[in-house]
Amino acid sequence: MNNFEEKLHAWNTRLEKETGITLVITGSDLDTPFIDFCDRLAAALPKVKVTQETDSEKPLPEIHLSNNLVYSALPLEQALDPFLEALSQVNVPPTGLPTGIEQKLAGIEIPTRLKLYVAQHCPHCPAMVRAMTPLTAACDQIILNVVDGTRFPEEASKDNVMSAPCLILDNDIRWTGSVDPVEVVDMIVNRDPSHLSAASLQMILEEGKANWIAARMMEANAIFPAFIKLLIHETWSVRLGAMVVVEEVAEEMPGLAARITTPLWEAFEGADTPVQGDILYALGESGDPGIATKIKALAPSLENPDLKEAATEALEAIESRS
Repeated sequence: MNNFEEKLHAWNTRLEKETGITLVITGSDLDTPFIDFCDRLAAALPKVKVTQETDSEKPLPEIHLSNNLVYSALPLEQALDPFLEALSQVNVPPTGLPTGIEQKLAGIEIPTRLKLYVAQHCPHCPAMVRAMTPLTAACDQIILNVVDGTRFPEEASKDNVMSAPCLILDNDIRWTGSVDPVEVVDMIVNRDPSHLSAASLQMILEEGKANWIAARMMEANAIFPAFIKLLIHETWSVRLGAMVVVEEVAEEMPGLAARITTPLWEAFEGADTPVQGDILYALGESGDPGIATKIKALAPSLENPDLKEAATEALEAIESRS
């Protein structure tokens, strides 16, 4: 029995109850070491049941310890203990939280994505994993993805990660090296909603909280810059959620809703036909009389019958709101 199996067998007695994890594979060569790891894990830890799923759209394999704790990293050698500690905290009261942080965590009302880049032989990375994983056990709105930047250098390069550990909050705020989890939670709680990334706003929509986005934009009297990206997103369901936000803002603050017209009009020409149809719908919901002239000029050149109908309905919507 090697050191890996010895450590797993020692941990087996510490797991209080049966735990399930999910391995999401991509259908590529990247999957093999993750499959091997989960097979060895399940063989040594009878209380851990591994379910395997395939999602070819995932860029990296993922080990889901819970709904909000995901590993795109192989926890080997010094990384194994923090992984097992996190596994032991799934579905049990969290431990290891700094004093006074639980009340702050309770105040987090929208999904928050943390991406922690680690390296296999980094001496400081295990401590960062230990600091961050209890946050996911205490707050289901915090979604932590642990990524091995040395195993997946293209992913690290895409996020401009030069060293590990590196923690990224919502594709925007980042910390390199060790960071106090209290500081991270304070940043989450106190951040300006207008600075949320398109990915973060999309997560909020997917949680069914379109009204939260509408309310925050009306409070700020501003259309969040990243919100426009959702209205022209390639996925129809994302555009649909964003249009619900537009409808609510247009009902309460038509002047604010009218501010979507300029960026949407600029995006129209280069968009695919389905997106163009939804842009026309959103322009109609904006109620902006100024955009009606442009839509009238555009309509005769539209060859697609669905777009012609969308243009007509948009003009009717603007007229009704006027």
